[in-house]
Amino acid sequence: MRKIYLFSALSALIAFALSSCNTIKLMVDNDYSYETDFTKYKTYNFLNCEIDTSFVCSEIQDAIRRQMKARGYKVVADDPGLLVSYSIIRDRVDYKGYFQPSLDRWVNHFDGEDTYKTQNFHFGGGMILVSLLDAESSRLIWRGYASGVFNKQVNKPINYYRSVVRNIFDQYPLFAAGEKPRKIEEL
Repeated sequence: MRKIYLFSALSALIAFALSSCNTIKLMVDNDYSYETDFTKYKTYNFLNCEIDTSFVCSEIQDAIRRQMKARGYKVVADDPGLLVSYSIIRDRVDYKGYFQPSLDRWVNHFDGEDTYKTQNFHFGGGMILVSLLDAESSRLIWRGYASGVFNKQVNKPINYYRSVVRNIFDQYPLFAAGEKPRKIEEL
């Protein structure tokens, strides 16, 4: 019995060690505009990918489409409420973000001071930025980002970029106007 227990514990330890070798560490965060009424948006459309790497762009756009659909947003060609933009930055980047309360807390409960407190980041390993813009004013209202996306790893797991986009959208807990909040299943 003791040998079986020792073998099981050793097997579990080896499996954990191997799985953590394939895990990529990402830093994920978001920034948003205090002036935005996030509860009015129902529809969206995409702006073009800023660089032409068709496989990565199409996979990221498909992942964004899944996340927006899960939140009840509808893609429309004419007169969308939101424009979705995404950028792929493969190099090191310095980025200015903000200390802010979580977005759902701000939209639903926050009564505090609405001043932006900046924080500077120095990201290695590249990043993916997803931006939501108010279509009428072209004003940026939300930006989510993940850094470390392009850290050196030869074999990326299946659906890697979908997972990255999912992590980014975990920072956007809101639903389209008129949609009831629900648990977002893994898509």
